[in-house]
Amino acid sequence: MKKLLLTFIITTFSLITTAKAQTNALAKTTWEVEKINADGSATFKKAKSIKFPAEQPKFNFLQFEADKKFHTGTSCFHMMGTYNVYEDNQVEISEGMADMAGDCKEPKTLNGTYQFKIDKDRLELTPIKE
Repeated sequence: MKKLLLTFIITTFSLITTAKAQTNALAKTTWEVEKINADGSATFKKAKSIKFPAEQPKFNFLQFEADKKFHTGTSCFHMMGTYNVYEDNQVEISEGMADMAGDCKEPKTLNGTYQFKIDKDRLELTPIKE
């Protein structure tokens, strides 16, 4: 009986952990910005993960970490912030610290709550109007 109960507890914990891990589809993903529109929507294509601070990307990027932090920027601009993923494929992005070279033009950044859609190697963000 104890063995059955222990097996049940371990199985339940395993299923809960797996379900929780699957809720953050953005964790550990890196995206190259293709376009940020005037209405705030944006499209991205999948990119190779960037190892900060050793690597300096040469493209406009958005990288989500597993610890709910993100990096965004270009070769001369870098911002770190936080994000939270909610039900119905919504993500809230909050700006944080930024660093920029003197001769750099600051790229458009993302801030607020977005509906996200991942389709193979593409990410689409659409701002949610409140």
